[in-house]
Amino acid sequence: MRGLALGLLPLLACWREAPRIDYVEPVRAELAVPPSRMIAAHASRDDRRSPTADDAIVVVFDRELDATSLVAHAFMVVLADGSRVRARAAVLAPASEDDENRTVTLWGDFGDAIERPPTDVVVIDRVWDEQGGPLLGSATKVEPLGQGPRPVLAVLGTHGCAAVGVRSYWTDELHGVEALDLGAVEIELADGARVHPDGFADVSDNGSDTVDDNVLDLCLAAGAIPRRVRWDPGVFRGASGQPSAAAELAVVERDTGRAATLQDATVDAEVPGGETRPPPNSRGTARGRLVFGHRRTG
Repeated sequence: MRGLALGLLPLLACWREAPRIDYVEPVRAELAVPPSRMIAAHASRDDRRSPTADDAIVVVFDRELDATSLVAHAFMVVLADGSRVRARAAVLAPASEDDENRTVTLWGDFGDAIERPPTDVVVIDRVWDEQGGPLLGSATKVEPLGQGPRPVLAVLGTHGCAAVGVRSYWTDELHGVEALDLGAVEIELADGARVHPDGFADVSDNGSDTVDDNVLDLCLAAGAIPRRVRWDPGVFRGASGQPSAAAELAVVERDTGRAATLQDATVDAEVPGGETRPPPNSRGTARGRLVFGHRRTG
């Protein structure tokens, strides 16, 4: 018996634990959040009217941005003749309050508004939303200088209202917002009723904001569940006096893209891919994981 044990010693000396890595397939979350994206860009000013002798393009995103990641060289502007230029400055404006960080104004030499206008804006370097989602590669067409502002996003929340509010984001500054304009805005509720807002918020006319920007809050009574908003044409004016456009938008929940009915909310979105920034966006993003362990080998 002792001889047998001595004979096994060389075999036991060769035994070791080898690392094992098992890949667990990613499972798509039931209500995955779509990737962040640029949703509008508008040629706001040209160097003939701007006090800084630069052109300005207002860019709107569907999520609030991480202000610390905002750098001018991350934005490329394509001109009508095919040339490409980078922005000289990128600032959170015209809306710049802490809960309004979806709009960026780009300053630079963006061609000529008539003969060589800007046509596209592209994010070519790392910019992040507040949840850590990447915006690299996001792009959109640039609306021309003479076009009036239009709403591109309507988000449910209290915002500047006492009870229920719908925050609307526009392609440029809004001017001439007055209480008399409430009748030109119609909101469809979850029960099918159609109402006008009880009031505006985040505007300089009633003192709820110090200056006019591209954000306008629509206030409703407590318990209201807004589903859609419609604006009549020519209700407001843009930075250069252009009349605002007629529009209709679905109301979405904050940062999810889901319909703000609070009932039967669904999302039809692809699983986000590409680069992520720590801390990762855990709001429904599907991703795989690696499980480390050991197995015996001889």
